[in-house]
Amino acid sequence: MKNTIKALSKQFFGAKYESARKSLLAAAILFIAIYAAEIRVAVAPAILYLTSTLFTAGVMWQVLTGRRQMEAMQGMLMLPFDHRGFVFGYVLVLGAHTLVTKTLLVWALFFAAASWRIGEIALAVLCGCMACVVTAAGYRMCRRGHAVLPLLWAAGILAAILLLCQWAAVLSAAAVSVITAVLYLAFADAYDFYSAGVAKKAVRHTGRTGSVFTYLMRYLMANKAYLINTAGLAAVAGFLPLLFGEVQGMNMFPIGLAILCLNTPICTLLSCDPDLEQAIRVLPGQAGRFCRKYCLFIFAINSIVACIYLCSWQLINGGTGFVHGITLLLFALQSAILSVVLEWRYPIRGWKTESDLWHHPRKYLVPLIMLLAAALVGIWPPALWIWAAALLTECCVLLVVTRRD
Repeated sequence: MKNTIKALSKQFFGAKYESARKSLLAAAILFIAIYAAEIRVAVAPAILYLTSTLFTAGVMWQVLTGRRQMEAMQGMLMLPFDHRGFVFGYVLVLGAHTLVTKTLLVWALFFAAASWRIGEIALAVLCGCMACVVTAAGYRMCRRGHAVLPLLWAAGILAAILLLCQWAAVLSAAAVSVITAVLYLAFADAYDFYSAGVAKKAVRHTGRTGSVFTYLMRYLMANKAYLINTAGLAAVAGFLPLLFGEVQGMNMFPIGLAILCLNTPICTLLSCDPDLEQAIRVLPGQAGRFCRKYCLFIFAINSIVACIYLCSWQLINGGTGFVHGITLLLFALQSAILSVVLEWRYPIRGWKTESDLWHHPRKYLVPLIMLLAAALVGIWPPALWIWAAALLTECCVLLVVTRRD
């Protein structure tokens, strides 16, 4: 088990554990910045426990279902190993990676913005650890065809946090869940956490010179996490008009379009698949051909989500017209172009898991630019037509450049 932990730790944290050091430094900077700014909010302990549980469980599930660790396991499973030691070492390293590189930043924000007792902080940390172990146990249950049990388990934990709202109930639920998950994982097989099909997707490419758009659609359908993220954005698009309207003479419709540009998995297809990127860059004439189709692909996804937002806006707020449709197309196309340019010119390197890739700070760059454009369009409507003319020129220039490449 010791050797397994050491090998996996270097896989996920780096040879010299540089990922852990960077995360600790980022958490310390965030805590000091928020605390020094004297930003104080009142937060109920149940919210802290709920966030620690749900956020950690979501990231842990992403890590467990990712392709990169499947490749790491593929090599390790060829060597002699003890199943119980491997399982506990695997879950321990993945849990530590989730807590240190992701949840720690959330804790730093909560601990700096509100006043907490030592017991509440300790219970929040326990909830995060519990989420890692329970998610690993739930993943094995799903692999064995018992998907209902993890849902009931999660419902029980959420009920203890939200309905009972007592630290004793949360502590009891967390302790019982940890003990139950550990006992369940004690009988697990190492191959319960390995999926050969997922590992093969990392190197599976189409052998034909067919449509790039068809390949991207098949890639999207083969990765359920991408579909779930897009479906989640579509659900958000339906509820955003409830929050937005006319605020002091400013049109809030473009703000929602900017928020809906945050579709990270779709915008990092090259970064998450280095083999595909290498094949595209090596073959002559593929850069322009792929980038144009990739841009149309993202534009299509953005347009579908934005159309749901437009329909919801009409049902809730009304007053949509030709200008709203033009605004929708401009935001969908501009965010697609920026995403493809970033992905082609500045792909993300050095990530350890898909969760690291999807939570990279670069994901916020395009939505930030779109938010600035939305604020300008919302305050000064003529900017929309200036932007439309500039975007048309931009598309013509990019077409000429990509055809020449």
